[in-house]
Amino acid sequence: MSNTRTPLRVAPSVQGGPSMANPHYLSARPVLPTTVSVSTGDANEWPEAQLPGLGEDQFQEPNPGKSLLTRLLSIPLIAGALMFLWRDKKGGARMAMAAASACPVDKGLDPKDKSRDAKAERFRASETRRTVFFYNDWRKARSGWRLFSAIASMPTSQVCWAVFTEVALISVISAFACYCQVIGFPYLSLHSSAFSLSLPSLSLLLVFRTNQCYARWDDARRILGASLNRSRDVARQAIGWFPRDDKGEILRERMCRYMQSWPYVLKCHLRGGPGGCENDDNIREDLAGILTPAEIELLLKSGHRPMHVLQCMTEIGREGNLPIPAQINLDQNMAAFSDVVGGCERILRTPIPLSYSRMTARFLMLWLLGLPFSLSLDIVKAGLSVWMTVPVVAVIAFLLLGIEELATQLEEPFSILPMGPYANTCKTNIDGLAV
Repeated sequence: MSNTRTPLRVAPSVQGGPSMANPHYLSARPVLPTTVSVSTGDANEWPEAQLPGLGEDQFQEPNPGKSLLTRLLSIPLIAGALMFLWRDKKGGARMAMAAASACPVDKGLDPKDKSRDAKAERFRASETRRTVFFYNDWRKARSGWRLFSAIASMPTSQVCWAVFTEVALISVISAFACYCQVIGFPYLSLHSSAFSLSLPSLSLLLVFRTNQCYARWDDARRILGASLNRSRDVARQAIGWFPRDDKGEILRERMCRYMQSWPYVLKCHLRGGPGGCENDDNIREDLAGILTPAEIELLLKSGHRPMHVLQCMTEIGREGNLPIPAQINLDQNMAAFSDVVGGCERILRTPIPLSYSRMTARFLMLWLLGLPFSLSLDIVKAGLSVWMTVPVVAVIAFLLLGIEELATQLEEPFSILPMGPYANTCKTNIDGLAV
């Protein structure tokens, strides 16, 4: 045995950096120098004891044929997943919006339309998701089990199903990123600093958008609440100020009936129109026990139905020969109702600037689509399987996309505000005053 120091030959996969066909190049181990001097008696011996952390398989030459075959086999798998997502988007999902299928269908929507968007609209149009709280509901909301209840209700959550397709697409991209790392294709890897630097900007965009959308929802809620208060006030004035004769009784009864019809007409006005979830059949059904058939048909022929109701109430007040103070108060209430219509139409027809909404959506999707190509490196360095990237990215995508979906729903508040229960409350209160 000679004690001379001879240079150690290093395999090409170590000497030249990570090999494209080496699945272990992602391990958090330092790359050895090209020449290492060790004390050995045989220059042809590979002293594995002097190379900690490197296995025998890392000194094997890559098999170009096998690597190419593996990549070719991955193409139909990825294409099949993308085709499933495309079919889910265009032809109706098998799983997405399953909760919407069990919801009541409004007559303004085609129940035979099985597309994903139609199911979403039917779910948004259903009164089951528009909740009016009472004391017992608040007691349940304060319960210590509320967090577990929120998790248990995820299978029927409209927000969860609304982002299902996007999360599935990002999961497929994550699987593709993991597969690229496994087969040794490092050119699609991204540094994590780019995502760390851009995350604050993305967070600010999401927070500002959510806050602005909530402000629109709160504004609509306040407007509808003021309308309910004015409705009760008009009914009280009609009952107290109209004369106590036969004509006064008829006018009082007509005024109360039109006042009861007002919130239903406003609801159909805000939710109707092309592609809306309310139509003439809904108006006839809502007003069947309030207005006469002739009054309903006259209402449907009018160009602006809420203003038609206000005009009818103004005419009733004029025919009643009310005292001057009562006429002034009634006219002020009619003007307030007109402001209610204007405020609701302002919210409905003026969205948040589309450039802001679209920029936020583009930023979010590009950030999530690129995240797997960076996070996979950090997961491997932590000693975990590279395939853990898929569930981790899916959870992150679900949370961020869920915030964006919440903002989208709040931006148009009349589809989620309980306008039906508001109208029923108004009708019940006026009936109680008229007794």
